[in-house]
Amino acid sequence: MARPLIMPAVVDPADVSTFLTGTASAGTASAGTASAGTASAGTASAGTASAGTASAGTASAGTASAGTARAGTARGAAWRWGLLLGFGWLVQAGLRVWFSRGQVTPLANPDESAYLMAARVLAGGPGVDFSGSTLYEGGYPLLITPVYWFTKNPVSVYHAVLAINAVISALVMPLGFLACRRLGLDRPAAYGVAMIAALVPAGFFYSEYAMTDAIFPVITLAWLLTVHSWLTARSPRAGYAAAAGSALLTGFAYAVHSRGLVMLIGFAAVGVLMAWRRPAARGTAAAAALTALLAVGAGWELNRYVIKALYPEGIRSLTGQSLSTLTGPYGVIHVAEMAVGQGWRLTVDSWGLAGIGLVAAATAIIRRGLRNDLRTMAALSVAVTVLIACVAPAALPPDQSQTWASGRYLDGMIVTYFLVGAVVLLRASAARILSYAAAVIGLTVVAAATVAVYAGTSLPVTGFGNGFNFAEPAVLTQDWTQASVLVVTAVAFGLLACWIVLALIVRRWRGLMLACGLGVLGLGVAAVSLVAVAQMTSHISQPATSAQAASTTGLVTAADLKPGEQVAVSSQISWEVWVPQAFEISWTELQFFNPASQPPPAGVTVVETLWPNGQSASASWPHAPAGWRIVASNRSAGWVVWRHA
Repeated sequence: MARPLIMPAVVDPADVSTFLTGTASAGTASAGTASAGTASAGTASAGTASAGTASAGTASAGTASAGTARAGTARGAAWRWGLLLGFGWLVQAGLRVWFSRGQVTPLANPDESAYLMAARVLAGGPGVDFSGSTLYEGGYPLLITPVYWFTKNPVSVYHAVLAINAVISALVMPLGFLACRRLGLDRPAAYGVAMIAALVPAGFFYSEYAMTDAIFPVITLAWLLTVHSWLTARSPRAGYAAAAGSALLTGFAYAVHSRGLVMLIGFAAVGVLMAWRRPAARGTAAAAALTALLAVGAGWELNRYVIKALYPEGIRSLTGQSLSTLTGPYGVIHVAEMAVGQGWRLTVDSWGLAGIGLVAAATAIIRRGLRNDLRTMAALSVAVTVLIACVAPAALPPDQSQTWASGRYLDGMIVTYFLVGAVVLLRASAARILSYAAAVIGLTVVAAATVAVYAGTSLPVTGFGNGFNFAEPAVLTQDWTQASVLVVTAVAFGLLACWIVLALIVRRWRGLMLACGLGVLGLGVAAVSLVAVAQMTSHISQPATSAQAASTTGLVTAADLKPGEQVAVSSQISWEVWVPQAFEISWTELQFFNPASQPPPAGVTVVETLWPNGQSASASWPHAPAGWRIVASNRSAGWVVWRHA
C-alpha cells in the first residue's frame, strides 16, 4: 500500500508531539509511583517511606507541568492558525474587491436588478412590477438590505453590495481549510489547497455580480460541513448544535435559491437516516426537524412578502415549467441531456479536479472499510449534485442558452469537489488516482459528445449573455467568439494530466524538495484560475460596463432627473432597458402606459418612449400632448425621454 503523502487530520504533527510527550510523562509518573509503593511495602523505615512519597510528588508535579506546557503549546498553535486563516480570508476578500472595482451598474439583468430592488423593498423603498417573471427569492436581498439604510445612491449601493459579496465569498477559504482537515490533510497542506480552491472561477467570478451565485458556494460548503459535524458529534451538546446549525443553513438556502429545495430534500433524508440508524441521536433529529421547519417557514414568509411587493399579478411557476418540460419521454431525455451538460461543465470549469472529486465521492458510497459518516456525506453530495443538474435546466424556459451546459447551478458543488479532488491527488495511491482519472476522461468524453449533439460542436460566447454563461469554455479555448466543445474538453484533459503528473512526481521527494514541488503544483493551479478570472472580468464585465451605463443607467444623468419626479415608461420598451433603469431611479416606482392610445398617468412629469428604427426621435411619441418636449435620447439603446414643461 502506498504511503500517504499527508498525515490524517486526526494525527497532526503537533498532535503527535503532544501525544508522545504525554505518554512519556505518564510513564515517568507510573514508575515513580511504583518505586514509592515498593519502598513502603519492603521497608519499615519512615525515612524511606518519606523519600518514596517525595519521589511520587516530584513525578506528579512534573506531569502537571508537562500538561500545562502542552495546553499552552496547543493554544499558541490555535492562535497562530486562526490568524493565518484570518489573513487568508482578507487576501481573498481583497482580491474580489479588486476585480470588481470597475463595476458600476447591474449587468446580469434581470437577475441583478431584481435582487437589488427586492433589497430596496425590504428596506422600505419603492419596488417595481415584475409580474409573470421568475421569483427572485428574498434570502440574498435580506443580506444586502442594510446597504439601503445608509445610502440610496445606485452606484454607492452597487459598490457596497459587491463589497458584501467579497466578504462572504472569501469565506470559501476558511471553510475549505476545515473541509480539507476533515478529509485528512495536515494544516499547511489544507491551508494551501483552500487558498487555491477559493480562486476557482465558480467560487470567485460571480462575486462581481449582485446575485445569489456570489454566496451560494459558501452556503453549500458550510451546509455540508455542519451536516458532517452532526454525523460525527461526540457529545449531546455538539450534536444538538450541529443539527440546529445545519437546519438553519438548509432553511436559508431554501430562501436564497430554488437549489435550496434540493438541499432540503437531502437534509431530510439525512435526518431520517439518523433517527433510524442511531437511536441515541433521535433527539437531535427532532431538533433538526423543528429548526428546519421554522427556518423554511420563515423563508417562505419572506418570499411571500417579496411576491406581494414585486409580483402583484403572480410569478412564473418553476414547478409548472418543470412538469411541462418532463411531460413525455422526449422531455425526460432532453432534461437528461442538459443534466449531462452540467456535468461536463463541472469537470472543465475546475480544470479537471472537480471531476476527480466527483468520481471519488461516487466510489466512496460503495467502498468497503470507509467510515459511515464519510459514506453518508459522499452519498448526500452526489445525490444533491445529480438533482440540481436535473432540476435546474428543467425549470428554465427551453430558449434560454444556459440550459445547454451551464456551470452556474453547480457552482457550490464544483468548489466542493475541487477540494476533494485536490485531497485525492495528495493522499491517494497512484493506482487509485489513475483509475479515477480514467473514469473522469470516459464520462467527460460522453458528456462532451452529448453537448455537441444537442447544443452544437461550439458554444457562442459573443455578447454579454453568452460570455457570462460560457466564460470558462472561452478561457480554455482562448476564443471569445465560438468555444469549440472538442477543444474545451481536450484542454481540460491536458490540465488534469499536468496536475496528476506533477503530483505523482513530487510525492517521491522529501523535505525541502517536497515542499517546493507542492508549491509549484499549487502555484500552477492557482495561476490558471487567476488568469481565467482576469480574462472573464476583462472580456465580460468591463467592456459591458461602459456600454450598459450609456444605454440604460445613464438615464438619470442624461435626462437630469431629480428625486421626487414621477416617471412613466412606454410598454413597448423591452425589459433589458427598463429593468436596470428601475434600479437606477431609486425614489419612485416606474409606471407603464401605451403612448399610442393612453395619456401619461396622473402626476407623471417624465416619460420614456421607444425610438422607432429609421425614424426621428419625435416619432417615438407622434401625438404627444401639448407641453411635452424631448430632453434626452439614445439612438443605440432606442429610447427617448420627454419632460412636461
